[in-house]
Amino acid sequence: MKAKNYFTILLLSIFTTYSASAFVQIESEQEPTTTIIESLQNGESYSIEITSVGCFGGDRQTILVSKEAGIITASFPDFKKTLNAKEIEAFRTFELQLQALHMGGCSTVDTYVLRYGGETFQTSDGTCSWNGGKKLLKAIS
Repeated sequence: MKAKNYFTILLLSIFTTYSASAFVQIESEQEPTTTIIESLQNGESYSIEITSVGCFGGDRQTILVSKEAGIITASFPDFKKTLNAKEIEAFRTFELQLQALHMGGCSTVDTYVLRYGGETFQTSDGTCSWNGGKKLLKAIS
């Protein structure tokens, strides 16, 4: 139930502030106090799909974040990793920055899809400067 409430509040604040065609930008006073990684209960998981499409090709990666017995892990297609406090903070920072993206004008566009508790949050980054997905992957590798 927490997941649904989190996404409902998040999506309502996003779509009442900006049109559906605009990229997501949340003002600091609207920033949610709890991110998905902080909301995870034992036995729950969420996914982050990162798709990058540009002039020279594209790439898609999916990270599955799970919590079991109080331990948070990140699973990739080729390995699974237990996250330490610094890596969990990297996910938290990623989520908060993702919500505050500004519209961009770059030819390379990164699309982020977060799925948690039956809800989906999707946004795109066309700034060519944030590179949040790459930063997140580097922080946990």
